[in-house]
Amino acid sequence: MYTRNAVHAETLMRFLAELSPRPSVRAAAGVPGEWQNVYPTPLPVAEVDPAWPVAMYLTRRRHGARRFMLVPLDVDAKRVSAAQAAANAEMLAAAAAAEGIEPVLALSGSNGGRHVWLGCAEGVPVAIVRRIAYAARILCPSSVDVAPLTNAKTGAVRPPGAAHRLGGYSELTSHTVEQAVTALGTGSARAEAFERLAARLEAMAAAVSPAGTSRPAAALAVGGDTEVPPSIRQRGPIVRPVEQDATGCPKLAVPWRPLGERAVTGLRRILTTRQNFSDWAHSSARSMALAGWTQAEALAVVRDAESSPALEWLRSERQEDGTRAPRDEDETARLWARVWWLAVQDAARMPRRPEDDGHQQDRTDAEAAVADLFARMQAAGPARWGRESGPADAAVLMAVAWLMISASTTDVSANVRRVGTLAGYTYQTASLALWRLIRDGWLTVTAEADRRAGRARRVTLATEHECPEHRGHRCAIHTLPQTVSPVHPGSDRRRNAAAPPPPAELPTYLRSLIAHQQAGVWHTLGHHAARTLWQVQEQDRPTLAQITAATGYGRRATMRHLGQAQALRLITTARPRRGATTYVPTGRPLYEAGQETGTAARTAHLAAQARIDQAAHDWWAGEEEWSRLTRTEKRRRGLRPGPDQQVIPGMAAGARAYPRTSTGSPDHARALDIEAERIGAAGMLAHAQQLAQRGQIIDPAHLSPTGAQQPKQRRRRAVLPARQHCRHCQAAPGERCVTWRGQVTAEWHAVRRTAAEQAAGEATRPTDQRSA
Repeated sequence: MYTRNAVHAETLMRFLAELSPRPSVRAAAGVPGEWQNVYPTPLPVAEVDPAWPVAMYLTRRRHGARRFMLVPLDVDAKRVSAAQAAANAEMLAAAAAAEGIEPVLALSGSNGGRHVWLGCAEGVPVAIVRRIAYAARILCPSSVDVAPLTNAKTGAVRPPGAAHRLGGYSELTSHTVEQAVTALGTGSARAEAFERLAARLEAMAAAVSPAGTSRPAAALAVGGDTEVPPSIRQRGPIVRPVEQDATGCPKLAVPWRPLGERAVTGLRRILTTRQNFSDWAHSSARSMALAGWTQAEALAVVRDAESSPALEWLRSERQEDGTRAPRDEDETARLWARVWWLAVQDAARMPRRPEDDGHQQDRTDAEAAVADLFARMQAAGPARWGRESGPADAAVLMAVAWLMISASTTDVSANVRRVGTLAGYTYQTASLALWRLIRDGWLTVTAEADRRAGRARRVTLATEHECPEHRGHRCAIHTLPQTVSPVHPGSDRRRNAAAPPPPAELPTYLRSLIAHQQAGVWHTLGHHAARTLWQVQEQDRPTLAQITAATGYGRRATMRHLGQAQALRLITTARPRRGATTYVPTGRPLYEAGQETGTAARTAHLAAQARIDQAAHDWWAGEEEWSRLTRTEKRRRGLRPGPDQQVIPGMAAGARAYPRTSTGSPDHARALDIEAERIGAAGMLAHAQQLAQRGQIIDPAHLSPTGAQQPKQRRRRAVLPARQHCRHCQAAPGERCVTWRGQVTAEWHAVRRTAAEQAAGEATRPTDQRSA
């Protein structure tokens, strides 16, 4: 006949052998009779002593993510009576049974605590288990311990049969060992049942909350602890209202705006071990909260290691050997939820600033106009910019916007060759796009072009227009509808719009967009593919449905664009989201992809050609002016230099005779060659190609024949004369040592250097002093 201790030992070993998700357990610290309530020691299951209190892990890693194989609800009897703990356990067990989950109840020890064991052989996602734990704690605030269920990596609970540190054992109350192992293992419920259980417990928790309302989802996300710390509460009352976003997470009721330069610099700082990571994360989160960001938008930045090195501790954890191991994405989201909630509470109590009302103190009039243009383009919808001529229209409009920000005025000169280069198109396409934008009412002409004077037409943003009788006409958006936020272009989730601009100032964002549309690879793939790839870069792992909604293309066209980008290794597929494939950029430079297609330098050639065409045009304008002169005026001015005459300082470039053929007709091809050599077009092309390689904007007006940086020549060390040979590299006196073999070589080279310095000093001394 088995003794009571033998029964407990058999139960424990059976549970560990058949249900333990890992090959080890956590053993309590201390000695028999003085066990501590900490379990730091990992112990293999085969070495478990039944008399030693041990805790069994609850999760197992599957497909790169942790899942709960066991979901025990720990009902303590420390602050409530044993009878109340038993009643709470029965209530939670009944809720589980109602959703088809067989509960296994056990006494946790001699103090009256209870464990309600729930099992799932396929594993329950961490987020669902966290919902169950927090809702159970709301129902039983003084008894349910959620710590094991909120730590997916190290959470553990003593299994049935395990000893209690204060005496006694965990005992099954209504199941035999066979029944319990089957109910928690092979006969366990599916993961869908646990999702239903989470919804049931949350509904029950909502019913017992004050005034019959449920606690916000943010309270559950931060562990149900909504007590504001004294360090935040001492700031004073709330001066910015706090609201909930579409997911139920807290956010400030202020207009969205990009992060300031100081906040972006703080995110990109690499912290040392001496700096407080928590304080840095709180400061960054508070800046995002003050800018009107949502928790999800901020979490996307947290998960981007390149843009937020300062938040590395949220993405990884320190190991015993000093290295860092990646955290689970769910663990990162849980940590960020707490950081975000505290940051929102802190930001809500800070003094208000003009930015809270959507006003930018340091934004110029041109930047404000361009920001409004972004919002109006977004309000026009993706179909407007996804039609056949849409990418050209959008690219030219962005090029004009860049000229406005560069000149700090909304009235700019729209030279079609310069605008075409900035847009990544030929000047003929840019000219047609400008005509369409003026016709549709996006731009208006303030001054017509004067070809002979060399002045291009001047344009500005239009506020109204008259509709022409043209079948391709589509009116521009002049007044933003109420469903679109004028301060947050692209953020209107109600219209399933694209993601907002990245966390940077408007000129920085526009600079990235211009450089993207200038890439030569689009002359092969097409500029429609450029819009598709831009959406992949802007959104956080978008699905095919999200990309099609943001670009306005059909599924077939979008798949073609994504396939072309994948073939050039510009994007790749990522972890599926809700069963749909997601896409992420690879970070490969567009210039490298353009080299593969043979069009990497296409935009650079367009920029250099634009400068040549402008110079040749000025020369031809001078020729036309000369042709209009009378014979007397020509005789008075004298003979002109020939076309091949070098332009000397003080002489106008158009003062030379224009090249002509043997028949007397203008030779424009020869004029282009002459002007290309005169202005240094080869150097300008090299300058443009270097800008393309670096991913920078190629502006024809800023190209220089000497702007290309020459490769740095490797400087050779000066040869030091010495009196001794080097015994390591056999360098003769006066030769340079070429061998490095640690400290010994360093000392020998130092001796030779000292000797050389002494020899050089003696050589500079007067002859009489050396003889003395």
